[in-house]
Amino acid sequence: MKIYLISALLCVSTLCNGQASPNFLWLVCEDQSLFFSMYGDSSAHTPNINQLAEDGLVYQNCHTPSPVCAPSRSSLITGMYPTTLGTQHMRAYKKSAAKNAINSHNSLPYYNAKPKKPVRFFTEDLRANGYYCTNNSKEDYNMPISPLAWDESSQEAHWRNREEGQAFFSVFNFNVTHESRIWKNEITYSKEELGNVRIPDFFPEDDRIKSDFLTNYKNIEKLDQQIGVIIAQLKADGLYDNTIIFFFSDHGGPFPHYKRSIYETGLRCPMVAKWNDSAWTGNTYQLISFVDFAPTILDAANIKREFPFEGVSFFKKDQRRYSYAATDRFDGGIDMRRSVQDRGFKLIYNGDTTSPVYKPVKYREQMKTMRVLDSLQEKQELSAYFSNWFSKNKDRFELYEVSEDYYEANNLMPYPQNERIFKTLQQHLFTWMEESDFGNLSESAMLEAMFTSSMTIPKLNVPKLILNEAGYLIESNNLYASVGWRNKNESVWKIYTANELIHPEDDFEVLLFQPGYEVLLKTFKK
Repeated sequence: MKIYLISALLCVSTLCNGQASPNFLWLVCEDQSLFFSMYGDSSAHTPNINQLAEDGLVYQNCHTPSPVCAPSRSSLITGMYPTTLGTQHMRAYKKSAAKNAINSHNSLPYYNAKPKKPVRFFTEDLRANGYYCTNNSKEDYNMPISPLAWDESSQEAHWRNREEGQAFFSVFNFNVTHESRIWKNEITYSKEELGNVRIPDFFPEDDRIKSDFLTNYKNIEKLDQQIGVIIAQLKADGLYDNTIIFFFSDHGGPFPHYKRSIYETGLRCPMVAKWNDSAWTGNTYQLISFVDFAPTILDAANIKREFPFEGVSFFKKDQRRYSYAATDRFDGGIDMRRSVQDRGFKLIYNGDTTSPVYKPVKYREQMKTMRVLDSLQEKQELSAYFSNWFSKNKDRFELYEVSEDYYEANNLMPYPQNERIFKTLQQHLFTWMEESDFGNLSESAMLEAMFTSSMTIPKLNVPKLILNEAGYLIESNNLYASVGWRNKNESVWKIYTANELIHPEDDFEVLLFQPGYEVLLKTFKK
């Protein structure tokens, strides 16, 4: 059943009225575009995901602000753009790196980006309001994880470990559909099997490419089985009806011209939300971005905080008119591209017009599809679509009617009748770029703006402890730093809220965390 957006928004207005706080469950797959039945592709048998789509609302216009894993996930956990956080360059942060260790991809030190704007992992807000937050188990935010973000973050993390009746926010990550599983799960298929595979028309008709696509569909079927297990557990616990479920991918599909690409194949993600109202189902063309997920969850939980997200809530609302995205460095390849789109059209700005859209990625060369494309390029036997991808130059601007041209094959820039659309989108894109804290800087210039020449990570001020007859107060002495505390014999940090009185059992620890700063840990004697 299809419901238009206005009626869907009216239906959702009854959510949670007179009910307990909703639970939240995120089911996050990796590296997938619209290869699912709810988007018209039934090549993979996915009964569990299909049922979730039947029970929920299918979003046709969900976009990541970055078409690769770690920058994309940094936006999910903070509700901020990677170009605001300074996390837009892939593999810039490495948890295990020694001080000033050099990154082979960019010849710069690994770094912990220091945002200018206030930033907080939104799960801290949930935990501060009594939610039990779990992550199973991928983090990979291109920045240090806040020690206060999760009650559990491990392969054993589960809502079942919470206190009885406690509301929860649980994330389950599924890597079975990751790009690498195309070659790691390689299977030999029959001619008949390959003959039935659907591949986009712009790919060469080659059995090796068909084999990669078929393996991806097989991986999606494995994903569906794994998701089925989690949903079955939720139903067995009697929690399905009062749990808001998001199913989505961290960015676009695993193939060349998909992942790492600012085109729709890299940015537009499958997204289903099962809300707590059976009437809010069908499809919507509402525009949403990953930066909107965090404010949406807090909005649905009726939680407010003292400083804003860059995203906007889509819970009971339709607030987004334009969606923005950026690409910068992926591994060793650098290509500053920016995009803006509304529900109909998309404008791409190319910062460098003297290099190809294609960038060599050694990791991706393990895929047969990439090797086939490289070989055909050397022979100059590629179609115009992929020849343009390899072309030594690119236009400054590209304009596409993405509502009709998903694969962005028809650049509308040469046609004068599109001048008004171009000017409108250009104005919004350039305004967004100008307001970006780090999006217009090279990576080295960004680091100079963030840190001193020695790349010294700044330190937080020591908190102040105040004792009175009723307990202890903690004064952070740091604007926007997150504060946690725990008894010495405990492993999980409690979120400390302003003016809260705490009653430690014995000696206790206080922790302060702020993105871009050293974590501060101090022990106090009772």
